[in-house]
This record gives sequence, C-alpha cells and structure tokens, in this order.
Amino acid sequence: MAHITRAGVRLAYADTGSGPPVVLIHGFPFSRRMWEPQTPLAGAGRLITADLRGFGESGGTPASLDELADDLHALVEHLRLPTAVFGGFSMGGYVLFRYLARHADHAKAVLLLDTRAEADTPEGRQRRYDSIARIERDGPAGYLDDFVKLVVATKTLESRPDLVKTVRDLMESRRTPSLVGGLRAMAQRPDSTPLLSSIRVPTLIVVGEDDKATPVSSARTMHEAIPGSRLVIIPEAGHVSNLEQPERFNAALRDFLQALR
Repeated sequence: MAHITRAGVRLAYADTGSGPPVVLIHGFPFSRRMWEPQTPLAGAGRLITADLRGFGESGGTPASLDELADDLHALVEHLRLPTAVFGGFSMGGYVLFRYLARHADHAKAVLLLDTRAEADTPEGRQRRYDSIARIERDGPAGYLDDFVKLVVATKTLESRPDLVKTVRDLMESRRTPSLVGGLRAMAQRPDSTPLLSSIRVPTLIVVGEDDKATPVSSARTMHEAIPGSRLVIIPEAGHVSNLEQPERFNAALRDFLQALR
C-alpha cells in the first residue's frame, strides 16, 4: 500500500503490474479491496486501485463527488500519468463522470462498470436520505445487511451464502460519517447524461443481468449515447458483477484492454 496526502488527508492506493495504466475506482460502501478478484488484470496493464476518502485505508470524509474527483486527479498527477484507462464501479462511475467533465484529456479509454449516468429520481434521493437517518439512528449494521440484498443477484442470495458473506465483509462498516457522506454525495450528484455524447474515447460498459441498483436499461442508455461504445451484460450477476462472476468480468475487461494496444 502506498499513499498521497491532499489537503492534509491521507489517501491510500495500490499500484501493481506494468504496461498501460488502468485506474479502477471502487463503489459505495466498498474500498479498493473489492477489486481483489481483478488482480489477474495486472498482467494486461498497470493496475492502480485507490481508496476514496473515508473508505478503506484513506482518511477524511467524503463531502461531494467533485471532491472525490479532485482526489483522483491528485493521484493521477502524483503518478505522472499523461493518460490512463479509467474505470468506475457504481459510485466510482459517478466520480468518473465528474472527473471526465474536467479532465477528459487524461482518459485513454473509459470503463463504466455497473453504474449509470442519470441523477437520482426524487424518490431515489429520498431513499438515500432515509438511509442516512437510519444509519445515524441505529448504526450501519442493519442498513448494510439490507444493502447486500440489493447488490447481489437474487440467485446469488439464494444459492451462494459464502459469497454473500464475502460481499458484506468487504463493506465499510467502521465509519458512520463516511457512509453518511457517501450517501449524501450520491443524492446530490448532477445528471451526467449530457456528458455521454462527448465521450470520444473507447468505452466499455459492463452490467450484471440482474443488477437491481444500476439496471441493464441504464447501461443501454449509456451505450446508445456514447459513440462506438461496447456493452457487455454479465449473466448470473447482480450489481457486484466483478465479485459474482469474476472470470466473465475479467475476460470482458481483458479483451477490451488488449484491443486498445
């Protein structure tokens, strides 16, 4: 593990492999540990995974997606990456959209992984605020127990209890302010749909066929709006397709990355 410090906040990251850099941004409420099944991809490039502020081994508390995008840019500058392939999972995708809005010239290619461009609906935003109230009232355990049921496929929930436990164990559960800050940042994020048509670099969109959080319909919307993008739907996977079907997920990314060379 290495780290940088931005505005007094320690931000952790890992940097493995060699070749073209691939920067993967984790989702909520995870850390860079969610990318452990993607370790074999280090053979296809230089794999860089960061803990967003407030998560994993990074300090601080997230205040907005723009702040998280600024953290990402600080890491890019620290590593002196003129360009990289950037991949964002779920909330990491929302961070990536904010990054692309200001630093598109740094993107050699884009990976949109179980994420969506639309802002929350009023109902979705209210659900996040209700979750904040629940976490602040009762602590995070019950909320995270229910969140697991949202992010894994129904079939996984019924037939793979060990994996469900692994997903639950990967969730940040120690720092209530980080969970609250992440939920609030997502609730307040802007609509990134207008940005899609301006993405002019190779783009891969991956989604689990049973993704209940960022469904296939949202992936298709991005695919139709981003010129020349590729869409891969992972069978027998929900929102955390990289954890539920790592071999299929890795194959999709590896094929895409090899085609860039």
